[in-house]
Amino acid sequence: MKKPVPFDFLLDYLPTGIIIKPTVGMFYIYFDKKIVLIFRKVSKNPQHNGIWISTTRENHASLKGEIPAITDFVLEEGFDTAWLLLSDSHDDFEISAIQLCELVSRRDKRIGKVTPKSAAMF
Repeated sequence: MKKPVPFDFLLDYLPTGIIIKPTVGMFYIYFDKKIVLIFRKVSKNPQHNGIWISTTRENHASLKGEIPAITDFVLEEGFDTAWLLLSDSHDDFEISAIQLCELVSRRDKRIGKVTPKSAAMF
């Protein structure tokens, strides 16, 4: 049986034309030839649950300034990543997640990366 997309209320705030690709415990969100977000909600490593934000290090400060609930994403000690995390356990998760989806809908250049896989989907 297929698992439902977590935080499915957010789909109303994302643009038409997104592509959702399920993987083990996660749902990759693609838009405009970019991987933009990953929705994750599983019991293993719950500290990683929420919305993973595809970006670059140069955009961390401005995104965190605009949406203070966003934090650095730490996959494991010593592993450096440019991804950011909006934890589903944060008190402002829903409001912040809607803001984030609205940025994606407005094609905010700080969010998303073109990868060979994402470019091939469109």
